[in-house]
Amino acid sequence: MKQVISITLLLLFSITACHKEDTSVSEEFPEWLQAKITELVPDQNLCKITDVTIIEFKGEKYFHVYCGIWSCMYCQLFDKNGNRPAWESNVWNDFFANQKVLKTVPACR
Repeated sequence: MKQVISITLLLLFSITACHKEDTSVSEEFPEWLQAKITELVPDQNLCKITDVTIIEFKGEKYFHVYCGIWSCMYCQLFDKNGNRPAWESNVWNDFFANQKVLKTVPACR
């Protein structure tokens, strides 16, 4: 009986260890991003449907703020300094093909 319990506990530990959340992305938003979220989502009801996706592209980190009712995709994409990328269409195509989504988190916490 002790073996069955030990094996069960070992399996449960293994399963939970494999599903560990990626902690390499900081949970804290930069100050400029928090201010931008406050500006873009003044209605607290919209907070429930607004997310920030943290993206890596060509070694740089980008923040994509998106609310479920907005019709414009990637209009609120910012680099690590809070600037919107001014890319030509070929760079946008490269971005869409090669971006790495690091994490998507609620915009309002």
